[in-house]
Amino acid sequence: MKDRTKTGRRSYYTTFEISALCEVNPTTVQNWVKEKKLRAYATPGGHRRIRHEDLVSFLKRFGMPLPPELGQQRALVLIVDDEKEVREVIQAMMESWDEGLEVVGEPGGVEALLFIGERKPDLAVLDIMMPGMNGIEVCRKLKMNPATQNIKIVAITGMQDPELRERILEAGADMFFTKPFDFAEFRAACVKLLHS
Repeated sequence: MKDRTKTGRRSYYTTFEISALCEVNPTTVQNWVKEKKLRAYATPGGHRRIRHEDLVSFLKRFGMPLPPELGQQRALVLIVDDEKEVREVIQAMMESWDEGLEVVGEPGGVEALLFIGERKPDLAVLDIMMPGMNGIEVCRKLKMNPATQNIKIVAITGMQDPELRERILEAGADMFFTKPFDFAEFRAACVKLLHS
């Protein structure tokens, strides 16, 4: 049975499926895994599985063409902000971009981590100051976990505090914006991160 998320996005592939996608011998794919060029994990039955994002990353790193089946995946963006209005404005703005994004919102850090446990986003827009688990803690947890460390993170806050900016960037955020931010600049930064 194929493992697909609710939107039809494949979460993993077998070595045989990758050999068919890339038009190479299955042994070649197994060698990529053995040589640690292509990251894989083993099922309890000893079968290799390769996560979608690891396969895409491998193909890009080695300059291999991206099969259409992989390139048509919609990028998933998670917006984490305890202010519902802010979440909705950012979500509506990002959905209006001509980037074919799927945008989902969560009200807090714990909810964000639970969501990411089920579906790994390509980009997370994290509010820094949230009750309970703040954005710095969420960012740190994501960057310390090998399964989530490649998620691109854009931190946002309404506070004018250079120390806060320094702390979130040290925790692993890729970009930082102070609210209210310039929407054109925000879009350019997010699109660049999604394509990097």
